[in-house]
Amino acid sequence: MALYGDRMTFEQTVLGIVAKASDDDNNNSNNNKEHEAIETTYVKAPRVLYWDPENNIVIQQDAGTKSTHLKEFISTHTLNPKLVKQIGSSLGEFIARLHLYGLRHRSELYPEKMANKEALSLSRLILYDQFLTASSKYMADQPQSDRDVIELASQWGGDRLVNEPETLVHGDFWPGNFLIDTTTGEEDELTINHMYIVDWEMSRYGPAAMDLGQFMAEAYSLNKYRQPCEELMACFLETYCKISGDRLTTMDLKTAVIHCGGHLMSWTPYTGWFKKDDDQDAKAKEITLIGAEYIKRAMSEDWAWVRQETAFRVMVDHLKL
Repeated sequence: MALYGDRMTFEQTVLGIVAKASDDDNNNSNNNKEHEAIETTYVKAPRVLYWDPENNIVIQQDAGTKSTHLKEFISTHTLNPKLVKQIGSSLGEFIARLHLYGLRHRSELYPEKMANKEALSLSRLILYDQFLTASSKYMADQPQSDRDVIELASQWGGDRLVNEPETLVHGDFWPGNFLIDTTTGEEDELTINHMYIVDWEMSRYGPAAMDLGQFMAEAYSLNKYRQPCEELMACFLETYCKISGDRLTTMDLKTAVIHCGGHLMSWTPYTGWFKKDDDQDAKAKEITLIGAEYIKRAMSEDWAWVRQETAFRVMVDHLKL
């Protein structure tokens, strides 16, 4: 599927939504009004400086001369636990605020402004429609019943993606789209200036939990292949659950775990996590089977396993399952 040119229309639209929500909240003097800001102390969206709708060109605010994306940052820096927790909590707060804002303002944003049906079709194509390719390549020696579950999950997740316009989502929420700018303080300790969330062209109304699943899959890979950062995942989900409160359901958990597992199966083996001379095929099979296990357990709603074996234990505990 070719990329569609007007995706940039959705990017500049949603960047305007985030900016207006945060700016209006900061300027609001009515203390009784519910806080609407999407941005947090550290996590922002860049402001649009120029928009050319005829040529689909967006010029955005710079993230800082020394900024780098979070995947690279975590891969190349030794991080202190305080910083890891701060990053996870800040990202969880931002995406929870975005999802809540989308719920509150659904009538004005959907479908008129943020349907983005092309993004839904593209997301299904590049993730859920790839489950069978992954299973046929690396699960041929697994029980047929396991492969059948993967096929069912492919259809279940794809249908949920395109048919459940739940709330406003980022649509490509992974560390490569988080530009972090830091300062070196006392004793060479790194502190955050800000993180800019970029690449909003896939933003649309869809299931909120799929943003969680994508982030958790990439954070899992950082923890497994780069350096230990389990607190990144835990703090992300703890903050998200705290802000979301009783809005979260078992369906959200199921969706997030399946999306995470599918990402591990369909993307992780092919996006540079292991070197070509590192027995790449064996590593690809290993992570595919890990992702498949996530999917199988979520499809059967085996929350005891999810709690015992994955960072999604935070959501399991929040839901008291």
